Amino acid sequence: MLADRARALDALVRKTLSPGRLLLMWLLTAVFMLGWTFAVLGLQAAAEGGVEYVYAAAYLILAAGAVIPSLLGLRSGLRTGKEARRRLGLWAALDRDAVRDAAFRASGRVGFWLLMSLLPCAGALAVGYGIVTELMTTAGAPRNGSALAYAWGLTAPLAAAGAYGLATALTHRRWFRSLNLSP
Repeated sequence: MLADRARALDALVRKTLSPGRLLLMWLLTAVFMLGWTFAVLGLQAAAEGGVEYVYAAAYLILAAGAVIPSLLGLRSGLRTGKEARRRLGLWAALDRDAVRDAAFRASGRVGFWLLMSLLPCAGALAVGYGIVTELMTTAGAPRNGSALAYAWGLTAPLAAAGAYGLATALTHRRWFRSLNLSP
């Protein structure tokens, strides 16, 4: 039973802290940001009116084609991670094996997720700070709200992706500490 438990826990730890999973989250976040950009362009074109309505429709169709699949993919990834953490808890509750459980610390994977999740957070801060300072310091900066919409569309997804990655890594550390490996 302990051997089955160890194999299941190893597979679940590899699944939750997979570098491919982090890369997929980044890719889906980038696609969402692209869709947001198309949506803002479409709304700007619609506000101009006239012939621009054709461009607005095209931009909004492109936006929907990018945003909807990326949100569905992100939701699926969140559900998969939640289910994997639930199964980790169930398998870990079966018994203790201090010798084999020490391998589930996965400190390299946790460190990778922590460091790589700080990148989108730093990107969100840099983009947000750059846009806000440009709006505040430039005398001829547009005051129509499109710059603010771009700022939200570029900073919020980056911050959310970074926060999710940090939460995933820290949740794994907390789970590992809950194993209570002391005899």
